[in-house]
Amino acid sequence: MPDAISRVFIAGAGLRGSGYPNAWNTIQMLRTLENVRIIECGRWLPESTRLWKIAGKSRFTGLFFFLRLLSANALSAIRLLLRGHNRSIAYIPYPGLFILWLLSWLPGRWRPRCVCDAYITIWDTLYQDRNLGNAASRTARLLLHFESRALRAAELVLVDTQANAEHVSRLFKIPRERIRALPLALDASTWTPPSSHSNTRGNNIIRVLFIGTFVPLQGATLIAQAIDALRGHDNLEFVLIGDGQQAEEAARWLQDNPAVTWLRDWQPAQVLAEHLAQADICLGIFGGEGKASRVLPFKLYMALAAGKAIITQQHYSLPDDTPPLPALCIPTDTQALADAILALASDPERREQLGEEAARYYHQYLSPAVLRQRWCRLLTRRYRDT
Repeated sequence: MPDAISRVFIAGAGLRGSGYPNAWNTIQMLRTLENVRIIECGRWLPESTRLWKIAGKSRFTGLFFFLRLLSANALSAIRLLLRGHNRSIAYIPYPGLFILWLLSWLPGRWRPRCVCDAYITIWDTLYQDRNLGNAASRTARLLLHFESRALRAAELVLVDTQANAEHVSRLFKIPRERIRALPLALDASTWTPPSSHSNTRGNNIIRVLFIGTFVPLQGATLIAQAIDALRGHDNLEFVLIGDGQQAEEAARWLQDNPAVTWLRDWQPAQVLAEHLAQADICLGIFGGEGKASRVLPFKLYMALAAGKAIITQQHYSLPDDTPPLPALCIPTDTQALADAILALASDPERREQLGEEAARYYHQYLSPAVLRQRWCRLLTRRYRDT
């Protein structure tokens, strides 16, 4: 880092909590960097905020929330411009498109140097992840134009995987060299691997855990169908945590199954950590091609950090300079998933091996220490160019 104190402004109206932990954890990591001073110029939305839920409500509710969000970002932009200068570095948490869109109307020489989170984009969330509307509609095209203009106003755009970097570059017309694929920021202390094997139930029951929203990206219906295909295997129990637009469809395959415990309300991080500690197998995503093949979701970071055996789909992407996952990677097929669960359930040595490899992998390639090093290089380069 530079010898002088470097200032990093936090701007916009950001999301945090167990559903959106990346920005909050990134800022806590930045506070540990030598010669970096964090200056807050924004605000945080309530931890219960879920953009997809607001999008699914009435048009009036959505418009009211949008106007509140826009006004909060306008105030943050004013604070940023008053307290910083045109070469200040500003970190913009997700969803950063509102403040970036406002700043985009300033000439480039007057605009702060913004580094923004785009590991999730609003357009992708609404029209690809959750299929909440027609991607060819006028509304969708307007949102695409709005978000594209906003993201192009950032000097650097941060995403989570190489495939997402390529996708964001193509979709929003951003030069690829202005996009970085960094690991997501996780509070690793919450997910510390247990000192001994997690199955302390005193029996041969194997617990399979799925954490996530019930949307096409996750392949939640496929997971429910695989669980249904495993009825009668008395040594298996399943814990599902999450809800979403496809929950009712998945419920058709899960009903009247005594082996299933389903917590449909999103749980705090500590509760998720407790369920992870008790799990023998963790399920990733099974949404197939498209967005599902471009992401490495938080739940896999959590399972890796907790040292768990993982089953996920074979098509996925990773941050820059990261080797393949130590996981059982399978086709997106109901029977393939059922077979993989049975195979791991009957092979404790393989589960233990995958768990040990997962913990090492997380420490070497995805941990806060790795992210810290990458941010140090990023900030050093940006300040040298000032």
